[in-house]
Amino acid sequence: MAGGSVRLLPLEQSSCASLAAGIAAIEPWSVMNYPAETLAAFLLRPDGSVSRYVVSVNGEEAGVVSVRHPWLKGPYLELLALLPQAQDQGIGSIIIAWFESTALKHGARNLWVCASSFNTRGLRFYERHGFTRAATLPGLVADGYDEILLRKFPLHPA
Repeated sequence: MAGGSVRLLPLEQSSCASLAAGIAAIEPWSVMNYPAETLAAFLLRPDGSVSRYVVSVNGEEAGVVSVRHPWLKGPYLELLALLPQAQDQGIGSIIIAWFESTALKHGARNLWVCASSFNTRGLRFYERHGFTRAATLPGLVADGYDEILLRKFPLHPA
């Protein structure tokens, strides 16, 4: 997949079960024993405040993005999950750039994300992209696990 074409396409119902199974098998979801069925149900749940996308790389499904907007004067990236074959290739950075540029076009002043407290790789990724820790949220995703809420503020046009 390296060097490929990255696209965000509307998430179709037919993709949810297989993507959820792949995501549930990787960290941080595997650490929390987060069931694929629960993740698939989340992806399928109608919600007018959420936009969900499949990450397509060279025409292959490589992950999922879910954005909640509006949320605290800006969008909340409630899910960014890349399957192993799409990791460590700069795809996450492409998605964060898209997330920020889309937010700026809509006048947002904040960007929000969460990462599990044990997910040091994810926390470093978001902090590298200008997010700072705002709060600790115990049990948000799974009982016994803390989530770290991160915020990027203020947003500035590139």
